[in-house]
Amino acid sequence: MHFILPKKRPDLHSQGLSALPLFFLAGPIQGAGDWHVRMSELLADSAGNSIVVNPSRYDGRHEHYRHQLDGPEVDIRQTDWERHYLRQAAIDWHAGCIIFWLAEQVGPRTDGRPYASDTRGELGEWRGHMMHVRNARVVVGAEKDFPGLSVIERNFQLALGASFRISDTMEEVAARAAVHAQQSLPLVGRDY
Repeated sequence: MHFILPKKRPDLHSQGLSALPLFFLAGPIQGAGDWHVRMSELLADSAGNSIVVNPSRYDGRHEHYRHQLDGPEVDIRQTDWERHYLRQAAIDWHAGCIIFWLAEQVGPRTDGRPYASDTRGELGEWRGHMMHVRNARVVVGAEKDFPGLSVIERNFQLALGASFRISDTMEEVAARAAVHAQQSLPLVGRDY
């Protein structure tokens, strides 16, 4: 497992990693606990050797920080860095996908903003992409008490059809993402 953390931009081709699938872990960070570690473990089991883009800002003691890919840090806003890798995972890279995990809130945010506000915007943006880019690779999963989950589910079903579903376990999300590690398949209209 290879990790890309903010705001590194490693050259995946020169490091011999261009054949691996690329996954972006999207979802709440502040107040959500560190669900990224468990999802990465499940991806390793389901999809094998992969590149995982994790937008969490870890310090040097975190296992993902210690195992991140070497590369230059780019001088751009984190939002711009994330948008680059979101698009890579969902459309431009040969295999992989965006994995949205809507974790329940387990602690307070430290910046005074509403819980998962950035995630909600990203979900809406990628739902729109999926409506118009049939090969956009995105999987979504959620814990049952994620605030507003029923509205999110309904919006996805109205936009993409009744067969679109939001998984309720990390294991299922990782298994669905692993399908995209094997080959680039459109998610819209498929029932995994």
